[in-house]
Amino acid sequence: MFKRKFFNIAIGLILLCTLGNFSVFNQNVAADDKFSEVYNNINYQNSYATDRIIVALKTNFDYQFVMESEGLTFKNTLSPEDSTYDVGLYIIENQTAEGVVDTIESLKDNPAVAYAEPDYILTATDTIPNDPSYSKLYGLTKISAPAAWDIYTGSKNVVVGVIDSGIEYTHTDLASNIWVNPGEIANNGIDDDGNGYIDDVHGWNFVDNNNDPLDDNGHGTHVAGTIGAVGNNGVGVVGVTWNTQIAALKFIDSEGGGYTSDAILAINYASEMGFDITNNSWGNRSYSQSLKDAIDSYDGIFTAAAGNYGTNNDSTGLYPASYTSSNIIAVAATNSSDSKASYSNYGKTSVDLGAPGDEIYSTYLRNSYETASGTSMAAPYVSGAAALIKSYKPSLTTAQVKSLILSNVDAVTSLKSRTVTGGRLNVSKCLDAIK
Repeated sequence: MFKRKFFNIAIGLILLCTLGNFSVFNQNVAADDKFSEVYNNINYQNSYATDRIIVALKTNFDYQFVMESEGLTFKNTLSPEDSTYDVGLYIIENQTAEGVVDTIESLKDNPAVAYAEPDYILTATDTIPNDPSYSKLYGLTKISAPAAWDIYTGSKNVVVGVIDSGIEYTHTDLASNIWVNPGEIANNGIDDDGNGYIDDVHGWNFVDNNNDPLDDNGHGTHVAGTIGAVGNNGVGVVGVTWNTQIAALKFIDSEGGGYTSDAILAINYASEMGFDITNNSWGNRSYSQSLKDAIDSYDGIFTAAAGNYGTNNDSTGLYPASYTSSNIIAVAATNSSDSKASYSNYGKTSVDLGAPGDEIYSTYLRNSYETASGTSMAAPYVSGAAALIKSYKPSLTTAQVKSLILSNVDAVTSLKSRTVTGGRLNVSKCLDAIK
């Protein structure tokens, strides 16, 4: 079920736990100084899974003995490539909110454990669709997309991973821009490319752990259309880039929620497959070291929605947008008059720029179109711009693409002192700067 303004839904075995703040680890047992702040700030005020936790293990320990002694059963690895620790998802014995607290507390003095944390629930950061006829494509004009298209309209040499609720990959306005895994033979029941996923032709469904990432919520399909709905095809709308590849990495379910562990697996998939950009229109207030580690290990642009609480991320973070990872671009939402949307989070040091996010018309379920509002709708403008820039000059590094985007904004009064750049996305200026 949706809420009318902002939805924040806990699902399955999730419950909202308000047990207060807990200092789970003390600094004397931290394996690394960088984790001290994490240990001292873990809390249980947000929704999380009550049947499992995320644990990072140090090297040179008998993991099976250590985990069995703590009553943990291994479920899945979450370690990105070249990870310092072995990060995994573990089932706990006492599958309650109190059980999560007790288990993590019991691990604080375990010499084999670098850190442990709940498997937080992450939620999409949009509002539900409303009137589809209002200012249908004003956002493209605001970011000077038509002028950019005079220079370039995109190509298939870039892949954007939409880490979200999946994509309606059969949608008429998306189908020809949906990624097709070149190393996989469809429906032969074999992992042809050896990446651990069988018949992952268009991506993967991490909710149900299968090869069909079809959207059953609408959020991911809406995001995908803003990034790269097919251009100049006489149908529906057009994305920031007319011609690209969009992969569906589904970790959010039909009700709008998904686990941190599944988001990590989706990021790891994007990293393994070499996707240039990922769009991440989701998050919550909980800092997760394992999620940050996965983002740090991903080489591409990680576009993140700033959040819809109308608050300052400098003082109260919204993750993943508020992580300090160098590849993150955190995006606030603006409206058709270039004002910061009232619901959009902001932050002079933690939110990079703004992009249109209010009343955005895009692709939706059942081959339709809808209008939606939120920083979820703003982030894909930046992802689409990044795809256009990267495809125009493929030799650009992630750092260079990010620098181009942040160095070529339009100054906007409503974002002055509220974002790092004080401006709103301008994709035409970015391409001009490359020229």
